[in-house]
Amino acid sequence: MQYSVRRTRSAGFTLIELMMVVAIMGVLAAIAIPQYKSYLYRAKTTEAVGFLAEVKARQESYRADFGQYCDVSQGSSTAWFPTATPSAKYQSWDATTEMGKRWAVLGAVPPGRQVLFSYVTVAGNPGTTPSWGGGLGYTGQDFWFVSRALGDLDGDGVRVTFESYSHGQGLYIDQPTGWE
Repeated sequence: MQYSVRRTRSAGFTLIELMMVVAIMGVLAAIAIPQYKSYLYRAKTTEAVGFLAEVKARQESYRADFGQYCDVSQGSSTAWFPTATPSAKYQSWDATTEMGKRWAVLGAVPPGRQVLFSYVTVAGNPGTTPSWGGGLGYTGQDFWFVSRALGDLDGDGVRVTFESYSHGQGLYIDQPTGWE
């Protein structure tokens, strides 16, 4: 009589199986992390894009009522609100400050009290041209405005700028080092 010894495999994974799982997870992470960062940057820019669209609509409404655009920053391209600081942290939008009251005249208020971007909008009369505005290409024959949003998406000190113009349909984006 011959007895056969049957060996059962112990429960668990072999070292090779574990190494394969770790390698697959590494490849997936290498693909997913850059995609996730890009998604976060795009999500953060929606504040600026949405608010600049609102500013444009409010400026057109203001012009329909008063015959000119509202110069919230009173000619100063450095009158950022909130103060433009190279930080990825949210800042408070305070409508009780002098600058906040000027924005209230325009009627443009970003959603929520905390904003990631700082904003400025300058307006002018026919015959004058803005001292800044990267994609404007304006000739100076009509009333105009330029609105700008400035923010640091990832806290590295490199800022991205969005600009909107009275005489353009698009949005100009200045990304000094590519997409942040």
